[in-house]
Amino acid sequence: MEKNGPTYRIRDIIDGKKVTLEKGWPNKTSANKRLITLKADQLRGDFIDPRAGKLVVGEWVAIWWPGHETGLKPTSRQSEGSRVRMHIVPLLGHLALDEVDNIVIQAWITKLLTGLPDLDRPGKWVRRPLSAKTVRSCHGLLHSLMSAAVRARKIRTNPCVDTKLPALAPREMRFLTEPEAGRLLAAVPEHWRPLVLLLVSTGLRWGEAVGLQVKNLDVLDGRLTVERAMHEMADGSLIFGTPKTARGRRTVTFTRKAADPLAGLVVDKGRDDLVFLTPTGKPVRARNFRRGWLLWTEAAGLAGLRIHDLRHTQAAWLISANVPLSAISRRLGHGSIAVTDGLYGHLLPQVDVGILAAVTDALEHVDLATVVAEMEEELSEAA
Repeated sequence: MEKNGPTYRIRDIIDGKKVTLEKGWPNKTSANKRLITLKADQLRGDFIDPRAGKLVVGEWVAIWWPGHETGLKPTSRQSEGSRVRMHIVPLLGHLALDEVDNIVIQAWITKLLTGLPDLDRPGKWVRRPLSAKTVRSCHGLLHSLMSAAVRARKIRTNPCVDTKLPALAPREMRFLTEPEAGRLLAAVPEHWRPLVLLLVSTGLRWGEAVGLQVKNLDVLDGRLTVERAMHEMADGSLIFGTPKTARGRRTVTFTRKAADPLAGLVVDKGRDDLVFLTPTGKPVRARNFRRGWLLWTEAAGLAGLRIHDLRHTQAAWLISANVPLSAISRRLGHGSIAVTDGLYGHLLPQVDVGILAAVTDALEHVDLATVVAEMEEELSEAA
């Protein structure tokens, strides 16, 4: 501890050199108390070098990101990389790690939600107001970034803990009735009908369906194996990766009505060829398919229907048939049954009517008076 003009600074020997850890203490007593605290932290192994927190967020991102992205799937690497470049570094990158506290985080969230200008950096604007879901995703990524800084002993605590996040709007799902599904299939051109029929009858994700290979499709047995999914990258390239979840690798059965149109698609194709192709023989791209989808759904009187709603429809049909959630979860390839319950649990009360009827029917066959009399007789004999 040394006097530095009108204030005191705290110094220590690190790697054989005397370095300043902190400065600006108004008197010797306060500086001495702080020195004692730092020494105690060193003895407990809790010492955080105050200089480490002076590393700015942008510099820490450059250190952290290469290791973080190696564990991501290509699509996640693309989306998370975009959030770092567009929403984290431009707004927080100039701040030192130890300057980022809960108040700063809350102000950052407000800027993302409203698109207000960054008053700390004149001329810098958030590109556009973000949805609550996107803001929560950005916050989750920042949380990981700061957690890594804690583990690296750059800062003592993660400022993202206990942040007040915007509430998510309820998921809007649409479930087709059987007549509506029939109208949709009638409106879809013959070339695309097998794909739409497979989506609605299996609940496959879009990438799982368009990435399906001939070798994974057994038309005669009415089953397919999901081993991969096709994804479109921002640069227009197509990549094939693993399914979304570990349970995404699965076998899914389908009906004869879905199998018959598929049979003609695999004729004269190699085992590694894609089942679904465009009329010109190219892989199916979502953005091109959606152009037709908007026209077909409009013609069927189903404007606003999303492709993913076919997956929701499959789940709703299975629930209405009293199929257990565990079986539905496996069929859809959800990460856990909790995911399935969270998405479709609200549909279960409709199924309870059928369950109640079954229980009522079973109880009607129970002669309660006779059973009670028999039990009373047995008890009296035992006494």
